Amino acid sequence: MKAVLQTGGAPAWVHDLGFETWALAPVAGRPLLEYWLELCDLLRITEVRLVLSDGAQAVEDFAQDGARWGLKITYSFLDPDEDPDTFLTRTPELWTGGLFYLRAPLFPRRVAAEPLAQMHVTGTHLHREGGRTACLASSAPDFLKAFLAGGELALGAHDFTELGFTPEPIASLQDYFALNQRMVRGECARYVSPGYFYKDGAGIGFNVVIPPAARLQPPLLIGNNTRLSAMTNIGPDVIIGNRCIVDQQSELANCVILDGTYIGRNLEIRDKIIVGRRMIDPVDGTVADIDDPWLLATVPGTLRPADLLRAALGWLCALLLVVAQVLPFLLLGVVLKSTGSWRMVRGEFHATRQRRTTLLTSPQTGRLPLLARLFRGLGLDLFPALLRVLAGRLWLCGQEPLRVDFDDALRRELKEYFPAALTYATPRAEASDTLIKRVDALYYAHHRALAEDARILLRALSGRFAGLFRGAPEEPTS
Repeated sequence: MKAVLQTGGAPAWVHDLGFETWALAPVAGRPLLEYWLELCDLLRITEVRLVLSDGAQAVEDFAQDGARWGLKITYSFLDPDEDPDTFLTRTPELWTGGLFYLRAPLFPRRVAAEPLAQMHVTGTHLHREGGRTACLASSAPDFLKAFLAGGELALGAHDFTELGFTPEPIASLQDYFALNQRMVRGECARYVSPGYFYKDGAGIGFNVVIPPAARLQPPLLIGNNTRLSAMTNIGPDVIIGNRCIVDQQSELANCVILDGTYIGRNLEIRDKIIVGRRMIDPVDGTVADIDDPWLLATVPGTLRPADLLRAALGWLCALLLVVAQVLPFLLLGVVLKSTGSWRMVRGEFHATRQRRTTLLTSPQTGRLPLLARLFRGLGLDLFPALLRVLAGRLWLCGQEPLRVDFDDALRRELKEYFPAALTYATPRAEASDTLIKRVDALYYAHHRALAEDARILLRALSGRFAGLFRGAPEEPTS
């Protein structure tokens, strides 16, 4: 038997949580997709095909090759506008030996209080939503032939309770919140994998900081790498995800805090879902984004090993460039300032790790005199930004730094932000508008690597040097 899981599609409640696909929406601190992959292992399925659409890269990064679940995962892609069932009907011969199929965002809620044991699927088990098959498991050739031909032979089909679970629809934020509340109140024990521990109504991950002055009232679940501050009051019925911070004297009850969220001081939060700076009322679906980072904010994610290597090599390259540029910058800068042919303006930008930094930029436009073109062609106008790289406020290569106030909306939209001295915009002869900044930022977040940084570095410096001979007009730097 093979499994085909459709991971594309994001209903409104998924977008409200800030995810591109339902598959990664966390339930009790674990992505929804993980529950289905564990179920595949229990059903003795080893070959799983994940059909990707929106959020494809994030799903691949999470599931990888499936070895952690004892599965062999392969991937296919389906256009978001296509009917999910068309993927199966393209190659029906691949699935006639037995098929476990998930079409919609459902949760495999286990019926018994004890964890499931491994079993083989016999016969046909079917679950429909809105008049269409949302989940099926079948080893019956007649049913599979009819289903893959575009129809269904429902006669003799059973529900999933015989297999020890039932697919439960998640149609709204209220459904999502209720599911998490059932999990924290004890149902999570039915799904705990080896290596996890849940006892006395509490589950606490690794590297969790809990000071003696913090008060915990089960039932509660706390994820990995989370920190509680003194005089906090957590529980009952609270789920806190990974990489969260709850500051002093805050009280949480009957709420779900998703990964990477900062809760400020002296707050009382009840009956809510918190996602970064977003507060959601699951009863009426109200979504409110809080602009004050002292109340709610997003905790920056941990860097990958490759990002740490990029940071180290970028810092060394920036140091070499600063050493090479310091004397020319001072000499030409003095001459240009005295003649008034070049000026730099101080501005405030969003920097790394949710900080801000001031940066000198050159906003003048028009055709520049020879000496000013030389200043720009040698990249000396980038010298202040390179100093910010050495100070740890910018990366050497990455995304265009976003201005405070002017680009705040875009900054909130970007989940991964790598402001840099050298960007795709550095060699351009025109200023970047908001759309171009967004496209460049998303492209870099997806493709960032040492090779991509090397390409940006070479194009930035060679593009500036080529501009020296073209006599290109200077553009505003943003």
